[in-house]
Amino acid sequence: MQTEVLVGLIGFGGALVGAGGALLGGWLQQRHQAAVAQKQQEAARAGLLEEQGRAAGEKALSELYALRRHLRDCELRPVPEECQPWRGIARGFIDEAELAVMLMPNATEVQSRITDAAGLITETLMIGREEAQQMTDREHITHVHRCRAGTLEASEAISAFTRGDSLSETGPLLRRHITQHPRSARSS
Repeated sequence: MQTEVLVGLIGFGGALVGAGGALLGGWLQQRHQAAVAQKQQEAARAGLLEEQGRAAGEKALSELYALRRHLRDCELRPVPEECQPWRGIARGFIDEAELAVMLMPNATEVQSRITDAAGLITETLMIGREEAQQMTDREHITHVHRCRAGTLEASEAISAFTRGDSLSETGPLLRRHITQHPRSARSS
């Protein structure tokens, strides 16, 4: 073989090896950059979910505290005119709190606890107008206190979850409500 042809073949082979190396290097770099970008997106998504969960928890707590203030104003009979109809207003607060909690990611246990507390509050609030008018002052105060106990249970659960603490035991009033209203009956 002539030297020129041999040099040409060696040069061509070198060019092929160089091009192959460049393509392999580009492909490896692209894979690495894609993996880094995916990790950044996952971290951003996790941060966004945490932020949304915190905002939902804060909204729920705000609604529960508003409900507690409202209930405090409704303890006396007759209930002040600005708080009428007090049961409807209270139901609005608990509905908003329950909705906000449902938007909290990775909060199944808290959502269940809030649903139970909302059930206790709602059950207490759902009485007829005539029944409400026939209540004694003591019965009225008992109804308000049952609602306040439910808001306290819900507030404690959301606060513990937000802090990263484990949920405390349910209180006796909520435990009794859960026993009397099993989950299968409540979810239908």
